[in-house]
Amino acid sequence: MRKMTFPAIAAAALFVVPALAGAQTPPPAPSPTPVPTQEPATATAPAPMQRASKAETAKGELVKVDDAAKTISIKGADGVETVFAYSAATEVAGGRDGVAGLATKAGTKVTVHFTSEAGTKTATKIEIQGEKKP
Repeated sequence: MRKMTFPAIAAAALFVVPALAGAQTPPPAPSPTPVPTQEPATATAPAPMQRASKAETAKGELVKVDDAAKTISIKGADGVETVFAYSAATEVAGGRDGVAGLATKAGTKVTVHFTSEAGTKTATKIEIQGEKKP
């Protein structure tokens, strides 16, 4: 019987020990399922794009019109020069020949209605307020 006990123990060790080792390994955690989230509806806060394109105005003296770059420059009462982009859709009130007609009106007081988007101020309307300074 002794001769049979050793092979039985050896065989049991070969099969039982790996099975016990496998039983101690925790099963892999299931991957978490993403929980769909709903963003809260905010009716009071405007979107950033709406805020960025808010219409604004600036008053000052016309400094120059750069037809090639499609920009105009005005100097405000504080002495700061501001550059505005313009397009064919930019309306000019009180003048002839559109924005190009302003090229000879340096020193004229103007009001520029514009929108700011991505750091660019785009004139939507330019109102001529008065004549050139003497």
